[in-house]
Amino acid sequence: MRQKQSAADRTFTAFAHTFILLFTLFCLFPFLLMIIGSFTDEEELIAHGYTLFPQKLSLDAYKAVLQSDVLFNGYAVTIFITVVGALSALCISAMLGYSLANKRNVLQTPFLFFCYLPMLFSGGIIPFYIVVSQWLHLQNTIWVLVLTMLCQPFLVFLLVSFFRTIPEELEEAARIDGANEMRVFFQIMIPISKPILASVGLFYALNYWNDWFMGLMFVDNEKLFPLQLILRRMVSNMEAAKNLIPASAAIAVTPPTYGVRMATTVLTIGPIVLLYPMLQKYFVKGLTVGAVKG
Repeated sequence: MRQKQSAADRTFTAFAHTFILLFTLFCLFPFLLMIIGSFTDEEELIAHGYTLFPQKLSLDAYKAVLQSDVLFNGYAVTIFITVVGALSALCISAMLGYSLANKRNVLQTPFLFFCYLPMLFSGGIIPFYIVVSQWLHLQNTIWVLVLTMLCQPFLVFLLVSFFRTIPEELEEAARIDGANEMRVFFQIMIPISKPILASVGLFYALNYWNDWFMGLMFVDNEKLFPLQLILRRMVSNMEAAKNLIPASAAIAVTPPTYGVRMATTVLTIGPIVLLYPMLQKYFVKGLTVGAVKG
């Protein structure tokens, strides 16, 4: 039977639920304001600013954005670097994490130190820029947006923590049956590691989707600009928002530059927001697995 809560427990529960509800509304308010602002008429935005209850709605901002080749090109670049980057980073991080968690690795300690050191110290932006642009010659290529974020030590250690919870008997049984390292990894470790792989993959996908700094540093070709860099230019420069509006767009006399900012933001964050609920069960399970024993 369900135990009856005391008055103190009921008070705490009510307070916790109220706090979480208010915090949720606080987090959703900017997002809601952004969506409503993207549907608000430009003249009203100029006169009254952003509001939850606009007097006049308009689709001019979305008409302008959806007719622009800049946005679709940015989408293509961002989707490419997110898919290719996240899958490549996940594969490399999983193999590295499995190697670091394997006690039979004679170089386990040096590799652990090598992965842990970048979490504490960094060479700085200037050496990083020189290596990428002058030594690797990746500047103004789409691969500079992929390779510069290919491995993150924190996510590698999440994988290491998970792989250490897997019983060694599974590997030993597979090796007795004649399986080599690659077969053990891909046919045994990968299938039972789906929760942590989904969590790490989501982290990588978010990092690639939201990144604009690498594009700002290494890319001058506008055809290679990711979505976030386009959005960043629009927020910091009104002319960039005007340039997004094609001359053939059938809109009002006043170009919806403020509305274009909001509409572009909604279209930019929309896909990744819709992706998160589908991976949420793996995300939570992947972060908590291995945290406790027993």
